[in-house]
Amino acid sequence: MIKKIAINSDWFYHRIQLEKLEDILNTGAILSRRKQGYRKMNHTTWNGLDYISLAKREESVWNSSYKRFISSSYAFILAGIPVKDTKYIEGYNYELWRQLSKLFPGRRFSPYEDEYQAKDKISLDAVIGIKIPDKEKEFSSVEFYKEKDCAIDTVLNMIGSNLEGIPFIDINEGLQIDKSDIKKYMKNR
Repeated sequence: MIKKIAINSDWFYHRIQLEKLEDILNTGAILSRRKQGYRKMNHTTWNGLDYISLAKREESVWNSSYKRFISSSYAFILAGIPVKDTKYIEGYNYELWRQLSKLFPGRRFSPYEDEYQAKDKISLDAVIGIKIPDKEKEFSSVEFYKEKDCAIDTVLNMIGSNLEGIPFIDINEGLQIDKSDIKKYMKNR
């Protein structure tokens, strides 16, 4: 079944990376890097070892993590979770953000205006939907950019019977698509 729904501006999005999806499904949660077993940060870990990056869909934001990471990807849609707002700092100085986080414990910093962060773990119980990649992409996802159907077979095979009852959602069209109809929807849109 496909039905029209209202898109909630308070939803949070976390990009699904296929190479991490199986671990997320097995643990039943999205985990911070430390909870995944990482002990070192690299130059791109501005959210540190203990926080999970999330985005909100805010059309008026110019420097947007949603547009950069979420729009062209599948993403978990989350609601009702505790998050920390981030302080936007222009530029990509990862070392500066780490130092600021040490100086101001509890404050979070980001190169994106619409980033939020959750500490340690987000249970899959908070997932209310799976966002499908936007038809019109501002940035191309390495995983899906050549496939018209955005690799829906791969995603469905990986999800299997997990996330039963969780619909796919086309954010731009305001449509909720049941798992049984998503393959046809993706191929025909």
